Amino acid sequence: MAQLSPTTRSTRVLRGRGLVALAARRLRASAGGRIATVASTLIVLAFAGIALALRSVDGALSPLEGLLPTAATWLAWAVAAPIALSAARDRRLLDRREGLDALAAGRGFSASALEAARALGAMTTITAALGAPLVVLALFTAALAGSLHLALARLVLAVLAAAFALTAGVTLGGLASICARVGRARGRLLLFALVVGPWMLADLLGHGAWSIPGALAAVLDFTLRGGQVPA
Repeated sequence: MAQLSPTTRSTRVLRGRGLVALAARRLRASAGGRIATVASTLIVLAFAGIALALRSVDGALSPLEGLLPTAATWLAWAVAAPIALSAARDRRLLDRREGLDALAAGRGFSASALEAARALGAMTTITAALGAPLVVLALFTAALAGSLHLALARLVLAVLAAAFALTAGVTLGGLASICARVGRARGRLLLFALVVGPWMLADLLGHGAWSIPGALAAVLDFTLRGGQVPA
């Protein structure tokens, strides 16, 4: 079997990245993506306002670190969830209708490569939609810190927030892509059932972590709440 030259491999990698970027861009332009954009903006502005209010009342050493986990919870439901539901649609059918599969085939990409690009696009979109506002909020609270130690502690929280966003993005984006592939027209219903059903059952049994929302909440506790550094 003939080996590809380095130039050819580099070209294919760049084209592959372009395909993932296109899938992510289409997902951001979907109804769920637009809802997520509006919700993210409102949540960031609201929590930034709360941080300013607490800073003005309690002073420079006001404990603002607790705002980040709460904001992460709001963002997970109001931002990540709509994007995941859009990613769980039968995007294969949508791409076929809009000619994306023909475009990808013309560039030498197989149907499986396009499927992988959709999955990676969903993961990166959810990760960015969660991570960007959380990092911005963490940096904003760092700017309001009254001491260097407190500012550095909040900068660490920015890194931990990015780690949580990556975990949630890979989990939700991957699951949504599987639901879209398996459930087709019922992909969103399948995603809802897989997320909400076990969550309700686990909560009734007193084992909330035995579900995707519970597991992500545990990651959130470990990173943002467990990672807080006292002033």
